[in-house]
Amino acid sequence: MAITLVLSCVVSIVGFLAGYWFDLWSIGSRIGAERKVEDELDQVKAPFTSSITYDTTLSDSGYTIVLDRLLTSQEQVRLQATLPHKVWDFLRPLGGRMIRSPGMSLPADLAQSSADDATVFTMNVLSERASQLSIVDMAPVNISCTEPTARTVVTISGQGQALYPGVVVDLVSDDAMLYIADEGPDRGQPYFTRRRIDLGGGLEPGGLRVEALVSDQSCKWEIRARYRDAQQNAGEVTLRDGDKPFFAEAVPDDPEQYWQSNDHTVVARGSAPTFLPCHEMPDEPICAFGAGGS
Repeated sequence: MAITLVLSCVVSIVGFLAGYWFDLWSIGSRIGAERKVEDELDQVKAPFTSSITYDTTLSDSGYTIVLDRLLTSQEQVRLQATLPHKVWDFLRPLGGRMIRSPGMSLPADLAQSSADDATVFTMNVLSERASQLSIVDMAPVNISCTEPTARTVVTISGQGQALYPGVVVDLVSDDAMLYIADEGPDRGQPYFTRRRIDLGGGLEPGGLRVEALVSDQSCKWEIRARYRDAQQNAGEVTLRDGDKPFFAEAVPDDPEQYWQSNDHTVVARGSAPTFLPCHEMPDEPICAFGAGGS
């Protein structure tokens, strides 16, 4: 009787342990299968997406506003009475677009660039993947340039150039590349030989200030971004401004209307309009350099 009882206990314990280990194996197998499915679903998601915001903040280094139409007589009168720091508020609703002067961001090998105009935007890059990945290279692609369309040019003189962190790309160059614009030892070096952008895995979106330089012609362009994920898989994504290419606009050399901001001290004394119609008085010293910066 005692032997039978012991055997029953042993059988019960063995059965319990077998069931316990089977449950552990089943749970582990199920968790492994669920993780595999989650990983597969994660890989189906886009590696990353981007959005951009063009920078239209007023700059002490000067900027130009262009329109594809002529200003009416009434608008011309109002422009000549508008202070330079208020002119963007006046012209933007009329269809004005801002073009900047290039900052002090060009690396040494681009110092002789013929670029006169700059378009600046901030690009935010976001990955919704649970696993991390890194953007290891970006290159300008599909660059297409055409003559500027602006008919009216309004230039606000600045007090020199400024240095900003981020990247600068010269679309005029035969070998356009993103260079580091930050002040420091890496300034002027190709950005992705020194840095990368880490995304996914709950990391904050990556942000990059981009300054695109052009001259004589306005250019549409895209960015080919190459990445490597946590499994060391490589891939690439073409970045655009939503459903259209990025756009870097050039100031035309000979617009139909060209307005130049007048000397600040003269304007302050109330003895002159804030903007001079250089298309009507090209011999004025303040108009000598022309709309295109030549």
